[in-house]
Amino acid sequence: MTQRTFTAVCFDMDGVLIQSREVIERAWTTVARQYGIAVDQAFIREHIHGRPGGHTMQALFGRFDEQQRVAIKKQVDAIEEISTCALVPGVAALIAQLKDASVPLALVTSSWRERVGHVLRQHGLTTVFDVIICRDDVRSGKPAPDAYRLAAAQLQRQSDECLVFEDSVSGVQAAVSSGALCIGIGEDQALSAHGADAVYADFDALPFSLNEAAMHFYDRDGLFVGVARS
Repeated sequence: MTQRTFTAVCFDMDGVLIQSREVIERAWTTVARQYGIAVDQAFIREHIHGRPGGHTMQALFGRFDEQQRVAIKKQVDAIEEISTCALVPGVAALIAQLKDASVPLALVTSSWRERVGHVLRQHGLTTVFDVIICRDDVRSGKPAPDAYRLAAAQLQRQSDECLVFEDSVSGVQAAVSSGALCIGIGEDQALSAHGADAVYADFDALPFSLNEAAMHFYDRDGLFVGVARS
């Protein structure tokens, strides 16, 4: 693995910032069962995690009319919005270190703005991110690169200057397609096959060091954040 530098960092929300995979699965599968639709693990991997809600809605409820789909989505959103999710281990400490080093941060999610606000308030993170990109901010959601390209532009960076943390195949594909360096978070080793430079169970497992030079980079030894001496 060659050393890759970055000047900004982007976090996905579900599965990267918060441990919400089970909540999201439960929301969609609970409502699907109410309509007599069975959902297996292959479908969940392909059509739920990392996907915009519109994609999952079409995959599950495409045969329903628009009025029914609106009602169904409200049911799903209601379950997700009131659920409490813990932070992914180690993410708060890493964010604090990045903020101390004045690294610009973005949150790039397929979720909606009201839910994002709820999550950030719950964990005292409302002022952490310089940029927040939600599902309604782009025409095409993940795996399209639009969300990460928009985040880079709003951070006043090129996409290849950004480091992205993702937990889903579609999210990794979106990040890599944008030109960003991507690190996978979670247990899915298939993320490497789709372009993640490495995969770590959580942020406690990610080797992290401060670097006395001003440069931020990632290589086989882990993540190095530059803290230039004044």
